[in-house]
Amino acid sequence: MTAPRKDLAADVVIRPVRSARQFLDLQRGFYRGDPNYVPPVTIAESWQLEPHKNPFFEHAQFECFAAYRQSVCVGRISTTRDRLHDEFHGDQIGFFGHFEATDEAAAHALLKHAATWCRVRSASALRGPVDMSTNYRCGLLIDGHPGPPVMMMPYNRPEYGDWIESFGLAKCQDLLALHGTSESLDRPRMDKLTRRIEKRSGIKLRRVDLRRFDQECVVLWELYQRIWERNWGFVPMTEAEFLAQAKDLKKVAHPSLMHIAEKDGEAIGFVLAIPDTNVGAKACNGRLLPFGWWKFLRAMKKKHLIRVLTLGAVPEYRKTGLDMLLMHRVMSDGIDAGFDACEASWILADNHDMLGPLQTLGCTPYRRYRIYQRPLAELVG
Repeated sequence: MTAPRKDLAADVVIRPVRSARQFLDLQRGFYRGDPNYVPPVTIAESWQLEPHKNPFFEHAQFECFAAYRQSVCVGRISTTRDRLHDEFHGDQIGFFGHFEATDEAAAHALLKHAATWCRVRSASALRGPVDMSTNYRCGLLIDGHPGPPVMMMPYNRPEYGDWIESFGLAKCQDLLALHGTSESLDRPRMDKLTRRIEKRSGIKLRRVDLRRFDQECVVLWELYQRIWERNWGFVPMTEAEFLAQAKDLKKVAHPSLMHIAEKDGEAIGFVLAIPDTNVGAKACNGRLLPFGWWKFLRAMKKKHLIRVLTLGAVPEYRKTGLDMLLMHRVMSDGIDAGFDACEASWILADNHDMLGPLQTLGCTPYRRYRIYQRPLAELVG
C-alpha cells in the first residue's frame, strides 16, 4: 500500500457537525449507485446522536466530524469516550465510528483527528469502527455474502480495511453474522430435541406480551442485569438507556419474535428478534416524510428476514440447552408467522458456546466484521 499523497492529506479540513440528521445524511454521498446500500432513516435514527434524547450521553462524551476538500465532503467520523466502558473493563479506550472516506488521505486525516481527540481525553488506545458503543452499530464488513445489510449492521466500501490498516490499526476482534432459512432448519428433528430439553429441564417459554410492554421491560431489565458478563467489548447499558432502546424497538416489534424463558415461574433467559426494517428503509430511500412511510410499510408487509438481536441466559442455566430452546423457538415462530430467513448477529468469532448451537440449528456464518485497535502512543506519537 503506497502512502497517501501529502498534498491530498494537507488539503483536508475537518469540521465538527452539530446536526445529527445532517451527519447521518452525509453517508449517502459515499454510496451513489451502489445497489446494496441502504440509506439511514434519518428521522428515526437521529435521536441516538442527540444528547437531550439518548441517556447514553449521561456517561459518555461524543462528537461528530466531517472532512472537506474545499466545499466537497470527503469523509466523516465520530469519536467517543465512554466512562462506563472504562469502569467495566478497567481500561481507557477511545472509539471511532460512523467512518466513511472517499480516499486514503481523507481516511488518515480523519483517523488522526479521532486519535488526537481521544488522547486529549485520556484514552490509551483507539478502537473502531464502533458507533458510540458495542450496544449500537459496530465493526467493518471485511468478508461474506454480497447483498444489502440487515438492520443495525454495518455496510462499507471494501477499501476501508486497507486504509485503516495503513494508518497503523490492527485486528482487535472479529464478529460473525450467521444466516439460516426455513429450508436449513430441520424442524422435525429440532422439535424432538427441544421437547426433550424442555422435559428434562422443566423450562417453559412464553412470548413477550406487547400489551403489557412496560411491565415486560421490567422483567427484561432484571434479566439483563443478571446476564451481564465481562465478555470482550460488552458494556452494560444503564436502565434509562435500556428502556430508551426498548421503546425504540417496540415500534417495529413482532409478537412472534420475542420470548422469555421461565423455570418455576422465574424468568431465566430471553431472546429478542426484529423484522429486517432495512427492507422498508430501502423502499422509501430512508425518507419517511412526506409519503415515504407508505412505501416503508408496504415493503415491510412482504415478510422475509428477521435479525436476532440478543439472546441470553442467567449464569446458572448456561450450557443447559436453554440457548438452543430460545433460538429454535424464535426461528420456528418466525417461520410460522411468514418469515423465511434469519440472521443472528453479531457474535464474537471465538464464542463457540453460542456458535455451536446456532450451527446445530442450521445457521451458518456468512459475513465477517472486524474491529481494529492500536495504542494511541503508537499512532500520534
